[in-house]
Order: sequence, then structure tokens, then C-alpha cells
Amino acid sequence: MTAAVIFALTYLLIGLQRAPRLHLGRPAGALLGAVAMVACGVLDFEAAKSAIDLDTIFFLLGMMIVLGYLELSGFFEVVERRVLGLARSARGLLWVVVLSSGILSALFMNDTICLMLTPVVVRVTRRLELPVTPYLIALATAANIGSSATIIGNPQNALIAVRSGLSLIPFVRGLWLVALLGLALDGLLLSLLYRREVTGAMLTVPPPRHPPTIQRWMMAAGIASGSGMVIALALGARPAAAAMTAGAAVILAGATRPRRALQQVDWSLLLFFGGLFVVMRGVDQAGLSGAVVAGVAGPLDEGGALVLARMGAAVTALSQAVSNVPAVMLFVPSMEALQEPISSTLWLGLAAFSTLAGNLTIIGSVANVIVFESARREGVEVGFLEYLRAGAPITLGTLAIAWTVLSFR
Repeated sequence: MTAAVIFALTYLLIGLQRAPRLHLGRPAGALLGAVAMVACGVLDFEAAKSAIDLDTIFFLLGMMIVLGYLELSGFFEVVERRVLGLARSARGLLWVVVLSSGILSALFMNDTICLMLTPVVVRVTRRLELPVTPYLIALATAANIGSSATIIGNPQNALIAVRSGLSLIPFVRGLWLVALLGLALDGLLLSLLYRREVTGAMLTVPPPRHPPTIQRWMMAAGIASGSGMVIALALGARPAAAAMTAGAAVILAGATRPRRALQQVDWSLLLFFGGLFVVMRGVDQAGLSGAVVAGVAGPLDEGGALVLARMGAAVTALSQAVSNVPAVMLFVPSMEALQEPISSTLWLGLAAFSTLAGNLTIIGSVANVIVFESARREGVEVGFLEYLRAGAPITLGTLAIAWTVLSFR
């Protein structure tokens, strides 16, 4: 009962993102939940320490260090300008945003891509006198869809890769078609929904006002380290070892003090993960996680299309209630008890469903929040229902694609 109460309060804080007058965000809520698990005797201190999965933490940290150096070098600015300069019409620009956001999010963490591309999308659409909303929705939804293809695309995939033992190549082999078909559906649905505003008429993209600031040696070091990490992951290296080696390499070769790059690391996300690991260990030790999964998704050990469908519905519902990372953590203990070949398909299903479910609402994923909060600071407001009009069919369509592809895997 104690574990259940702490679990409910923690996820209430995570879901609301802030408590009245306390201004508690997700990381603080997870930390308070972890402390409460120890203070109330659900876990002892040693059990709480051992609950923190350092493989996942180090994997995320190493990736963020490499991304930090790439950001400081001007790499993303160059990519943004080159990609957005390809558009020849309003509809063409929409497809460029969808494909570039999706592809880049598969190679880099989707939150980073959304943070980098949102101001550029706002500026370009304003200069071209185009409606901003369709392009922001395209950026957010495509980032989620594209990130589902790889273990380095988003935090929940990184967690699943560490816990399941799936390496980069088997993961991509299982989900690349889901991401590809999902991006195609995303572009088609948005082109249809906004066909009056986003037309095929030719337009002239004005040149950028200022040239990008490039630090070539730092960029080369970041690209080389990131490429080395991807190659190591493809060869089956442990994700944490590959990422931390790449992070150390780029620091050594970065030709600058690491403080600026380390400031780019999302330390609050790492704190969020650490707190959740402790909370979920308490939930698992109390027998609650298995009961929640069994009650919502039913038994998972049977495998097959029906189990995948139940899992997809359960993960989608839980992702809207508590966000996709906590939803994944609820399933992890039950998933770890499964045997091959059922387990690998369900692990891939968990990755795909939890990521694609983030497109349902404007607050369904961290990537969405980043896009629309960044746009709000630029003076652009996108309403909840306006987003839902596009997000609902995109989510249902991509979930159906994922279920179909994995059912016939």
C-alpha cells in the first residue's frame, strides 16, 4: 500500500509537471518519489542505489556529450540551412521538414533535433509568409516517428536497448520499415489536412541573413566520435561503453574546454531517469508493476498479434497518463521475464508503441513540449485541439503500421 501511494503521487507530479505553489517539474517529482521509497521503508538505501541502471545513464550521458560538441561546432545550424534550402514550394517545404526531422531524429536524439529546428522553422515560414502551425506539427510528429527506428533516437529506446540486450542492427532491422512508412503517412496526412494553406505553388526561399558560425575542428571531432559510436553499436558493443568512449574521445579532440559542452547535457533528464529507476524498483518489489501490466495489457507470454494489440493500446493509454518513459519502465520487469523469440518482438513493440503514442496530444512527449514551448517563446501559439486534429489520425495510423509490421515479423 505504501509503494502504491508513493507511485501514484510520483506519477501525479510527473503527469502534472508542476504542483501548485511548489513548481515541481518531472525530475524533481521523480527524485521526491525515490527519496520517499527509501524514507518510508519500501527500499533500503543499498537497494535504492543498486536500482539505478548506470548502463542507461552512461549511454545517455555519452550521447549528450557528443551532441553538445556538435551543437557548439555549428553542425546542426549547417544541417538546418542546407535541408530547409531544398524546398521549392509550400508542400515541398512540409515534406522537407518531415523527412529531415525524421531522419535526423533517428541519428541523433529527437529532443535535440526539435530544439535545434523549431526556431529555424518559425523564421523560415514567417519570411515566406506561410502558416507556421502545419510545419511545427510536422517537425514534432516526424521527430517522434523517425526516432522510433534506432536505439539512439530517444531516451525510452536507449532504456529498452540496455534492458533487452538488443543491439543497433537488430533494432533497426525490426523497426526501420515502421519509421519509413510512418513518415510517409505523416507527410500525406498533413498535406491533406492543410491542403488549402500548404499548396504546390512555387516559392523562392530567401538566403539566410547571417552565415552559420562553424568551428571546423570541433565539428570534425564530433562527427568522427559520433560515427565511431554508431559503428561500435552496430558491431554489438555495449551501449554505455560505446557512448562514453565517444564522449571521452570528443572531449580529448574537441580543442576547447569541456565546460561549455557539458552545459549542453540535459542533466535534469538523467536525474529524472535516476529517480524513476528507484521508484520502479520499489513498485516492482511490492509486486505492483506486474499487476498493473497484467491488468492493463493482460498476459504477455503468449505472444502473437493479439498480445501486440493489447500492448499497443495499454502503452498508448499509459503514455498519455504518465509520459512514454515512465510507461516503458512499468513494462520492463514483466518484459525481462519473457523468453525468446516472443521477447524480442514485444521489446520492439514496446519501443515503437511508446514512441508513436507520443504524437497523440500536444503534451504526449517531451519532443512535442520542446517544439511548442520553443515556438511559444517565438510568439507562436498552437492550440490543444488544433494539434489533436492532426495528432490523432497520425498516431492511430502509425500505431496500426507498427502492429502490422511486427505481427508479420
